[in-house]
Amino acid sequence: MRTVWQLFITFFNIGAFTLGGGYAMLDMIEKAVVSRRRWIQRDEFWDMITIVQMLPGVFAVNTALYTGYKIKGLRGAIAATLGAIIPSIVIILVIAVFFLDYKDNPVVESIFRGIRPCVVALILSPAIKMFINAKVNWKTAIFPIATVVLIYFLKVSPVYIILATIICSVSFAFYSQKQLNKSIS
Repeated sequence: MRTVWQLFITFFNIGAFTLGGGYAMLDMIEKAVVSRRRWIQRDEFWDMITIVQMLPGVFAVNTALYTGYKIKGLRGAIAATLGAIIPSIVIILVIAVFFLDYKDNPVVESIFRGIRPCVVALILSPAIKMFINAKVNWKTAIFPIATVVLIYFLKVSPVYIILATIICSVSFAFYSQKQLNKSIS
């Protein structure tokens, strides 16, 4: 039961003290579950990130759900997920109640202008880590470059890129298995 409570508290703290959404939380999640608690190995953590990015839903919730389930099954998944979402719910309720009265206040506007660049940095830092942990080399660099070109410059929907990636990956896996079976025979 102690680990379930630790999962809740860990993800509650991450949810309460992170601005910018799931990707901004990535660094805190990695430090908490890989470095500090040692619940997940670093390589497995980055594999998990790859999986949860492809799932529908909120990135932070998917990450909490995966981590909690891996550590303590269904109870861990529920605890970690509740820990991740409760701070957001409370913050949104507080903003909804009070922000409408103060949204045009110059001090509030200044605070939000100051927060924006910080959020960009909080998202950029894990993006760089993800790039490094993806083990991109000169042979595989074409994939992220092509993705950026397709999405940003050619305005191709990321959905099509994800579907194409799945089809190509599955095809490559079948081809590799077929080649392996031929070499064994």
